[in-house]
Amino acid sequence: MPHITRFEAPWFLKISKKEYKWTVRVNPGPHPLSKSIPLSLILRDYLKVAATLSEAKKVISEGKVYVDGIVRKDYRFPVGLMDIISIPSAGLYYVMFPDKSRYISPKQISESEAKYKLVRIMNKTMIKGGKLQLNLEDGRNILVNKEDSSKYPTLSTLKIEIPSQNIISVYPLVENMYGIIIGGKNTGLHGKIVKIQRAQYKARKYSIVTIKKDNESYETNLLNTMVIGEQNPEIKVE
Repeated sequence: MPHITRFEAPWFLKISKKEYKWTVRVNPGPHPLSKSIPLSLILRDYLKVAATLSEAKKVISEGKVYVDGIVRKDYRFPVGLMDIISIPSAGLYYVMFPDKSRYISPKQISESEAKYKLVRIMNKTMIKGGKLQLNLEDGRNILVNKEDSSKYPTLSTLKIEIPSQNIISVYPLVENMYGIIIGGKNTGLHGKIVKIQRAQYKARKYSIVTIKKDNESYETNLLNTMVIGEQNPEIKVE
């Protein structure tokens, strides 16, 4: 079904709940319905590069819009956390960044910043041939040698080239790294990770991470924490 009622749509979509009954529903893809925005709505309601849904569809169908370095012609393509949106013909580049009021929203970046992406490792799987598969948050998988498993801890962040997926850097989720909160009431707040209090059971849900910036401290759990750099963030967050 290409549409969903506006009351059933994710709460964070930047659309009027009263203007129309229906809005675009995302197709199955790298991000679930509850954590993504249809590409056409980003062009129309967030970036304002199209005045209507028809105009947004036309721009997308002409192959002018890239997501993570790949042309996407599906106006219902799901765009999620840390995805890179590029419209080279207009010189526009954005990252879908954590936002306190909207969960995620496009943040303008430079053309050079749009050549790489930050993405978390959610789990790892051993496969045939002696390879280790890194299962990433945006649905992609990257193969590495099983001997390198310790280099890629679960919930660490990869900095990868797009669209090649070549790994540039690995940022583990440990104290003294630079992190950002990606879920909960403090979404979008960022700073130095000063403490990780790990729970014995259900560690991802109950382990508490403390992030500090400008003498203010914020707490969240492991799943709501993403490392985005070492001493400083890889993306300009201000």
